[in-house]
Amino acid sequence: MDGSYHEEDNPRAKSTFAAVLINEVKYRDFDMRLFDLKKHFWKVQNPYDLELKGRKLMNDRALIMPKNRDFISQFIALCKEVGAVVFAVVQDGIFPLASESDRLPNLYRALMRRVNMFMEAKFPNDQAVFFFDGIDHQTNRKVAICFNNFMFRHWWGQSYHNIIPTPFFCDSLVSPGIQMADVLAYCVNQRYGGRRGYLEELFQQFRELTYNHEVPDENFTLWGVQRIPAEEKLPLPSEAEILTIQEIEVQKAAETGGPERPATPRVK
Repeated sequence: MDGSYHEEDNPRAKSTFAAVLINEVKYRDFDMRLFDLKKHFWKVQNPYDLELKGRKLMNDRALIMPKNRDFISQFIALCKEVGAVVFAVVQDGIFPLASESDRLPNLYRALMRRVNMFMEAKFPNDQAVFFFDGIDHQTNRKVAICFNNFMFRHWWGQSYHNIIPTPFFCDSLVSPGIQMADVLAYCVNQRYGGRRGYLEELFQQFRELTYNHEVPDENFTLWGVQRIPAEEKLPLPSEAEILTIQEIEVQKAAETGGPERPATPRVK
């Protein structure tokens, strides 16, 4: 996951948070082939000699160069070949980071909602692991606490059974997944901010990689790439989901014990 935003003095400021899902068994292949692309286009000797940044690859001046456009197109084609799925949510104004908030900001929640729905539909027996671009120990800890609180204390966080409740942090310099999320977030943010031209074609290529969750009976679609209000409203959990959450809480109490009764040993 990674984000992109306009400067505060921009009256049309937009903020974007993006996620890239890559199956664990294909990640190594993606990493190696992306390094091959970097070597072919930029003559680098090591994967970390070039960190992909959207603001460097896709600014107005950079996209005038056919070489840059060709590289990004091949980069997106590689993502498609390894089955990567992308999500991005956009809102007006500047969004608070999790490290600057007492609760998990809306853009994080909206992105997690889409990831969990995709996992439920396509990989119901697996769980997604979230990786963030690490900053420093204190900041990472604040983000982790907000993330963890949402997963354990919010109705919908508790219902997201296909997401590991603990986030991980890595250095974007050596993480192609984070680099891809950065490029995607910048592209989507610029496009919703009003840029077109060469950027539009690349945006459409990225959007082909997303997953839209559709419920035909309810005439409902949750778009994988979407502009959302400042506070995207989550539907209330169904009675079945509420019951499941309550059962989980009862089970936790039984396992950990409490002031009224001792813990029940976990059945192996």
